[in-house]
Amino acid sequence: MTSLPHSSEWIYSTIISKQLAPLNEYIHQISSVRLQIELFIAACGYAFNPVMFPCYPILIYTLTYNGLSNTTIMSSMHAPNKWQTDLISSFQQLKTRAAVNAILYLFSVLIILAFTEIGKLSFATTRPAIPSGGYNSQQWKRRYGKLVGSLKSKHSFPSGDSAQAMNLCMFLWRYVPLGKMHGNALPITIFIFGIFLPGVVYARVFYRCHWIEDCLGGICMSYALHLMLIPLVATKFMTELAPWLFEVD
Repeated sequence: MTSLPHSSEWIYSTIISKQLAPLNEYIHQISSVRLQIELFIAACGYAFNPVMFPCYPILIYTLTYNGLSNTTIMSSMHAPNKWQTDLISSFQQLKTRAAVNAILYLFSVLIILAFTEIGKLSFATTRPAIPSGGYNSQQWKRRYGKLVGSLKSKHSFPSGDSAQAMNLCMFLWRYVPLGKMHGNALPITIFIFGIFLPGVVYARVFYRCHWIEDCLGGICMSYALHLMLIPLVATKFMTELAPWLFEVD
């Protein structure tokens, strides 16, 4: 069922892509799975549909607020970056700090989105083809295929959903004081990187929205931006825009 344009496009002609070809084929051709399992897969595949976007700034705000409110000594806050340490002395209100983190997350989403669209336009790759019988033929059944595949853009590489999933995981890991809520951030870290992120990747391939290479490309791009560009934007925001926005001296 692999489409001919896929095998002829140079981005999918690398050694890595050739090694992944059998796995792509296998996942794409899975006939169906149990309803309970597909519910989880569909939830992961739909998680970063634009309709779901408002949930994540609220999540970041809530987790940040709860984490900070459970911190009895503010100076001991999990602060992987200098600007977060500066935040402790600059902003005294928990709600303000939580709002700042939510806004920073919005910035990261926009940055990831911009680079994703640039990548899609630059590579202009073909998405996997849906079988002629549609999402619910006898040989190939995807109960939530239309829902998961809704509002997707024309081109395939890199995967925007996988990039945004990695962005959320990185943001939670680096900027949200998860450990202050439960005393240990390790279980949450294992869940977001070990279950949630792979779940999104698998779902995007399972529903034929992407090839595995697209998802890996989105993850790598998001990781690189979190190493280089996003921390610079965060620092700029904290030192210049945030004090003016929240009228903090």
